[in-house]
Amino acid sequence: MNDHDPITNKRQRKFSGQQPRARVVAIKRNWPGGDLDQPNETRECLTCAMLHALSRKGLWGLLVFLVASVAAFMVQDFNLYQSFPEPVLEILGCPPPATLIHLALTGYSFTVVVPVLIRMATGENPVISWYHLPCRVVFYLFYLASTTLPENFVAAFTIGCLLYVVEQVGIWSYLYKLLHGAEASG
Repeated sequence: MNDHDPITNKRQRKFSGQQPRARVVAIKRNWPGGDLDQPNETRECLTCAMLHALSRKGLWGLLVFLVASVAAFMVQDFNLYQSFPEPVLEILGCPPPATLIHLALTGYSFTVVVPVLIRMATGENPVISWYHLPCRVVFYLFYLASTTLPENFVAAFTIGCLLYVVEQVGIWSYLYKLLHGAEASG
């Protein structure tokens, strides 16, 4: 019988004779708007091992981001826009101004930070997804196209790293609440 692990997106095989090694802690809470017949509803919680796997997934994303940042730092003086032929430049138009890229980076930062903070406040399971990695790396490409990467490399790198830190803080705060709640209840 196969089971699907939501953290690693891998199928795991369950053996009937073995006990699971990770301890699952269920948190009972009163949820507003729930059924009146069941005032204490048990939510599905992540195990400690699953949270560590989620944290490692985020750290692998950080490692790939750091490698992409090193590559962007090495080509920061390259004029990407002038490397295109004249007919392509006519289609593309002028390069994007740095202020629009700053606004896009700021907007993207809020779209990452706000859901993490909401999940931390409501006690929901933390989530890390790989689709944030290309979004963070593409800002290097935007700054490279506008020929402002040397001036804005540190800002793009710092914001990218801080977003990974916020995601890790969300995971570790959930793990702390989970372990602290388990110690308090038993």
